[in-house]
Amino acid sequence: MPRPLMFSKKYLKELLSGSKLTTIRAGNVRYRPGDIVLVYCGGLVLGRARILRVERKKLIDLTEEDARRDGFSSLQELLKALKQHYPNIRRDTPLTLIEFEWVERFETPLSDTEYSWNYDKEPLEVAKLALEKLNDLSFEERIVLETFVKTGSIRKAARKLGGLSTRPLVRGVLRRAAERLASMGLIGLRNSR
Repeated sequence: MPRPLMFSKKYLKELLSGSKLTTIRAGNVRYRPGDIVLVYCGGLVLGRARILRVERKKLIDLTEEDARRDGFSSLQELLKALKQHYPNIRRDTPLTLIEFEWVERFETPLSDTEYSWNYDKEPLEVAKLALEKLNDLSFEERIVLETFVKTGSIRKAARKLGGLSTRPLVRGVLRRAAERLASMGLIGLRNSR
């Protein structure tokens, strides 16, 4: 399955119109030209994209051209947005500039569940059932599932477990629990989309 490329819901309009084809992330994000990614925005899967270019810069080295490529009208506007996303960003903070092109843009954006969840029970039901029926869960799996049940959302559970970067961990635990429950006949597969 392609890696996710996540966007704040405030960029939904620009992504859907195709006017936003670059993003700037704090740190050394590990995408490479040629990678195929799933574009997520505000909990929706918008489609698949191909990474065209990855460039490393420091905040102080950003240009007006970088701002325009990222869909901003000025460098000041871009810097303001970056400070909102990354409150602790500094002049020497390393950044990754990622340029992409659409491979497939869904006519109607899909929820994450509609796109990638193949089971007849919703993730929250699966987590509850796994906690009740799977006696061999590891300590980590149990913590992840309990946190997901308490918060009711992958995003909120990830935040409690250390930050949004732990979303793949939460999704992975849920998927493995669902696979095990399905193999035991406790949940079924739904029709493919």
